[in-house]
Amino acid sequence: MFLDYTTVQVQAGRGGDGRVSFLRNRHNPRGGPDGGDGGRGGDVIVQASHNSSTLSKYRVKKVWKAEMGVAGGPNKCSGKNGQDLIIIVPPGTIVRRGDDVIADLTEDGQSAVVARGGNGGRGNTHFVSSTYQAPKFAELGLPGDAAELVFELKLIADVGLVGLPNAGKSTLLSVVSSARPKIADYAFTTLTPNLGMVRYHDNELIFADIPGLIEGASEGKGLGDEFLRHVERTRALVHLVDATDEDVAKSFTTVRKELAGYSEKLAHKPSVVVLSKSSYLLEDELKLKRKQLARAAKIKMAEVVLISAQEHMGIDELLAVTTRVIAEAPVYEAAEDEQIIDVPVESVVDWYLEPEADNRFVLKGNVADRWGGRTNFQQDQAVERLRRAMSRAGVFRRLKQLGAPEGKTTIIVGGHELTW
Repeated sequence: MFLDYTTVQVQAGRGGDGRVSFLRNRHNPRGGPDGGDGGRGGDVIVQASHNSSTLSKYRVKKVWKAEMGVAGGPNKCSGKNGQDLIIIVPPGTIVRRGDDVIADLTEDGQSAVVARGGNGGRGNTHFVSSTYQAPKFAELGLPGDAAELVFELKLIADVGLVGLPNAGKSTLLSVVSSARPKIADYAFTTLTPNLGMVRYHDNELIFADIPGLIEGASEGKGLGDEFLRHVERTRALVHLVDATDEDVAKSFTTVRKELAGYSEKLAHKPSVVVLSKSSYLLEDELKLKRKQLARAAKIKMAEVVLISAQEHMGIDELLAVTTRVIAEAPVYEAAEDEQIIDVPVESVVDWYLEPEADNRFVLKGNVADRWGGRTNFQQDQAVERLRRAMSRAGVFRRLKQLGAPEGKTTIIVGGHELTW
């Protein structure tokens, strides 16, 4: 099943907890702290691969999680880092997080980290001081990033075959390449885009057969704009008009209007105008249709290529013209509105106090989240260390400024309550 748009939930791995441990052996029965650090959680990475051609595997499985880091061990042994999770997508996949594009994977092997694993907690060896010569606490590992991502596939091809339904696009693709799209003598035979490799002399071009458009497609009518996105990345268009249509000029302008309605860039892509099924008409009638199409396309009559794919007529001329147009066409570049942003490893947002009720405050912000995430509230020394950090940061001073009564005020940090 071809799928070119889906959403998934990703969860990077949580960091492993630091270890509380003390050296105990026959030669040193009362040794110092030797707790190791927890391993880092695995990242979630999206990677493009030419071995993938659709997003269908993500239609059912919606949640993807990276491996957690392993907790630290004794003897200052660090825990193992969690294994990264690599999600394979076809080249041409755009990854969005909310309204932001965080990756535009256009080449085989290109990848991007979309969710970063949490750092592991430090073992008790890091907290030896004159106050705590035998610290009985360690840090917890931080949770990894979690996000809902949108995968949008836009096929990458050199040439996009466009035209009204039953204009002969699939037949042409089957003739010039080894692709075998469904072909029948009725409209909307093609319900999914098809790709085919076309070899012409020393040139190799990828052709994309885009399902037929109708009037109003850019507004969602017919097959709608489901497949117009696939034309965006092509370097040039081959616009097929059925020579047996009663009004070839109208057939041409209908499709051009829908392309422009979806994106102005589409309307200005280099194009080859083709009158297909030409063998069905007598010479005089064919000349008239060619003239009408040239006038609608605002090109010379000789520039309208005549073909009959079933009879292999005009194919060589079409490939020669298309190859020449492609050689002069610009390589696809991401649109300005697809500006890629980096996923931040950490934010510089500080802490702030949010009143919840009388004499109750929630400590929020990324610094506060790290404090709450790192602290094991079952360890008294860990809680005391947290209080010192909050005091140095000015949290308690801010409470005084807000008029909070000392000894009767509750601060909520990481879901846990502390009394100030």
